[in-house]
Amino acid sequence: MPQATPSAQQRFLSLLKQDILKLDMAELDFGIYRILNYRRAQILEYLDLALPARIAVWTQALAQASGRLLADTEAANCYYHLHVFFSRYWDEGDFIPRARRGGSAAYAVPYNGQDTHFHWATKGSHYVKSGELFARYAYKDNGREVRFCLERADIEKDNAKGAQKYFFPAGVKAADAALEVSWQWRAATDLESKRYKNKSTLRPSGEDVDDISSTEDASAATEGANLQERVVNAWLAGLDFKAAKAPPELNPVLLASNVRRFVRKNTSDFFVHPQLGEFLRGELDVYLKHEFVQVWDARDDELPRIRAKFRLVRDIALDLIVFLDQIERFQATLFEKRKFVLQADYLAQCSWLLREGGEAGRQLVAQACASAAQAREWAQWLGDKTKKPDGKKLLAACPHLPLHTRHFDADFKARLLACFDDLEAALGGELIHADNYAALRTIEPAYRERVKCIYIDPPYNTGGDGFLYKDEFTRHSAWASLMDTRLHAARSVLAAQGVLFGSIDDNEHNHFRQVLDGQFGAGNFVADIIWQKKYAPQNDATWFSDDHDYLLCYAKDKLNWMPTKLPRADKQDKAFTNPDSDPRGVWMSGDYTSNKSADERPGLYYPVQNPMTGEEVLPGKGRVWAYSKEQHALNLQENRVWWGEKGQLKMPRYKRFLSEVGDLVPRTIWSYEECGHNQEAIQILRSMFEEGMNFTAPKPPRLIERCIRIGAGTLTLDFFAGSATTGHAVINLNREDGGARKFLLVEQGEYFDSVTLPRIAKVMASPDWKDGQPKDGVKHDGADDTQHWSRRTLPLVRVLRLERYEDSLNALDFEQNQPLVHAAPAQAAIDLVAHDAQEHLLRYWLMDDSDGQPVRLSTQQLTDPFAYQLTLHEPTGERLAQVDLQETARLLLGLVPKRQRELKDAHGQRHQLMEAVLAADLARGAPQPKLVLLWLRAVADERDEKAAQAEYTWLAGATQTAFQRELKDYADIFYNRAAFWPAGRSGTCIDSLLAERMMERAR
Repeated sequence: MPQATPSAQQRFLSLLKQDILKLDMAELDFGIYRILNYRRAQILEYLDLALPARIAVWTQALAQASGRLLADTEAANCYYHLHVFFSRYWDEGDFIPRARRGGSAAYAVPYNGQDTHFHWATKGSHYVKSGELFARYAYKDNGREVRFCLERADIEKDNAKGAQKYFFPAGVKAADAALEVSWQWRAATDLESKRYKNKSTLRPSGEDVDDISSTEDASAATEGANLQERVVNAWLAGLDFKAAKAPPELNPVLLASNVRRFVRKNTSDFFVHPQLGEFLRGELDVYLKHEFVQVWDARDDELPRIRAKFRLVRDIALDLIVFLDQIERFQATLFEKRKFVLQADYLAQCSWLLREGGEAGRQLVAQACASAAQAREWAQWLGDKTKKPDGKKLLAACPHLPLHTRHFDADFKARLLACFDDLEAALGGELIHADNYAALRTIEPAYRERVKCIYIDPPYNTGGDGFLYKDEFTRHSAWASLMDTRLHAARSVLAAQGVLFGSIDDNEHNHFRQVLDGQFGAGNFVADIIWQKKYAPQNDATWFSDDHDYLLCYAKDKLNWMPTKLPRADKQDKAFTNPDSDPRGVWMSGDYTSNKSADERPGLYYPVQNPMTGEEVLPGKGRVWAYSKEQHALNLQENRVWWGEKGQLKMPRYKRFLSEVGDLVPRTIWSYEECGHNQEAIQILRSMFEEGMNFTAPKPPRLIERCIRIGAGTLTLDFFAGSATTGHAVINLNREDGGARKFLLVEQGEYFDSVTLPRIAKVMASPDWKDGQPKDGVKHDGADDTQHWSRRTLPLVRVLRLERYEDSLNALDFEQNQPLVHAAPAQAAIDLVAHDAQEHLLRYWLMDDSDGQPVRLSTQQLTDPFAYQLTLHEPTGERLAQVDLQETARLLLGLVPKRQRELKDAHGQRHQLMEAVLAADLARGAPQPKLVLLWLRAVADERDEKAAQAEYTWLAGATQTAFQRELKDYADIFYNRAAFWPAGRSGTCIDSLLAERMMERAR
């Protein structure tokens, strides 16, 4: 029997409940789904009762006045238009804010009358990488949690052209009361490629086959439309991957739908829309006026009914927009919020600790040598295959290895930092493991207007670089949204005299420049540099050998920035000779004329005499001399006019001496001889890592070194850090000239711990490598020489790991509300929108109910900053993660640490003291930055005044002992909770300040 066609009401409610709000997915237990499920009963109550009741009351009144037939038609018409309107902007699991106009619903672009305008479909939205969305995926099957987790995630960097990757089932195991299904994200083996080769002829041959079908039920085609579907269907059917066979007690329909959803969502993009409400309200007005209400042909007696229907649909749509906007704004708030530092560690050069750290440094190194975990990491860095590596022997062979505080407790780290009298001077850089937008937002207070040079190598969006997008329609707009928000955040940390270099190829070159124009201003464009990335032509290319990439260069303020000239190379100096044995040294001759005419510069048009032939010579046609008669006479007197060794030249030339010309103005074509090429970069990586790397198109350090030179990069930021080439380049430059440049690297990839961090550690330990080991011939001894490469390596690198967006969502814990009781169901449902509880549901519950939770920085929990924790929901279940509140506070308050100490008072109470300067003072170039103190300790709110006074007395003595300063020497003292201050003294409580800084929205 054929199924009945769904009514307009059914289609509309299905769109809301199943597609947009996913209320049919009550089994999902993560992210925004988990949050919506806490209010699922109230939301369903509104959609199933309140909304239909509002339309029913109106249609009932209409039926009494005009008949039931018209009333039913008008009711269906209301639902029809509500469905048409909301479905117009909903596309495959996400809102796409594309404006529509007119009866044909043609697309429209917002335009303010400027000369030119660049727009893309997802402009103003946050691009969220899908790895952030579904790092955890869990659903409930008959009360039992089923978790999908990645056993291995080989994620490629930037514009790597690696093999296409797919999800393969790897195993099933019980974990407590839950069930874990492990997946591998990898390329197909040759055997798998043959077995699951796509034979479907249903798709055009040029269409991508890496997307999973949008079908999320268990009735998909047996074979599937592409390799990924074939793998999933073979597993679900029990044909293959029998080691990962699903237990028979699982609901097969529920399993199939969630597997397909998991795979599909992990291979597409995801957006958060901060301005969704504003956009939809504007679109609603246009839709209602142009497509819903047709008043010009209506009779006068019909106008009241039309106006009533207009108000009804508009009010319902506005209520829904408010609710949907609340969800998007809440997600945007968590996405934009500055993140907690979950872990802060350091790489510290052992040779520095032994030389400068005194007895404390020697004890730390001895403890590191005795640590099995540290010895294993050293062995990995050095390519040592010993089963039980000896830390002492490894350090003896490579004495400049850095120890890694990750392997030790908090006391070890505190003792390490106490060895440094100026942490900022010793710090070579920071490595941050986080999404780059989250990192840029989080570091903004501490680095605002301090970064002198930004270099980025973003994904090239070639289709094979790991950059995810929904379909071809959103491919470039997703990339533009990714870059737009991150460049906006990056601009705030760039100094007024700062500059940005961004690598790109032809694929996104035009869009990249347009986005940069939007964020930096077209007037701050400096250059479009061509870098010759290949040293040999690609003779098998289809059309042209692709021999170059671009580097787009933008200044923060072009009027305040000038490029640093580049040092001369031997190649340029070879053009200088001394054929007349001039005692001033070698020289090179230049043109003696100017490209002006005699009419324009009559005073520069005169005859000059060749002293060897006596012939008088005039400038060429349309030209004049570059020098006045008086200057020409002076040039003759100084022997700067050159006619050739025998006077054979027809025109004089000007002698420019090498000693006078200085360094070179940067040019816009950079050859591989000067800046390296891709193959050189690959060779460097392979020399450092014995196992092959997935980075098939990395950048050579010489390329980035040139950018840093030109940008005077005393502090260089790279928020697509990848294999850490930028950090390598900074260290190379410091070793070359003894500088103190610093790097700031951000990377979220899984290879952070296998490539990014190890590369920095390796470069700190040795300048040259071969086959994963320090190269023979590297001079490790001689560190007593201040010019030795190890002495020109800043000894400390900070490593931060930040909370993720997914962590923020999953750490929220709402109390579930129960359905409202309706005394008179119909009328109560009608009044529900005006009801306080419903108003709270529609507008405020997400923000209000989450207030005071740890993820939003609970000021109450600051009574014990050393016990501040977040609940993280990971593939293996819940985990309590300790927050490093001192590092979090440093970043949020905008502090630059100078000295740190961890002390205990007479009661054994732990205190963290950080002596710091204000980052704002450094950004302004203040000659004497203000010195402040950050003081954290566990404190009871109910303690008496005597205890508070005793604590103050202890603090005064502690700063004198640890820092040789009195409390009055500090411009401010930042502290948690409450503190006693005598008359004339005060400090700043950080509780509300931290919460405000963390939740501050992006501007």
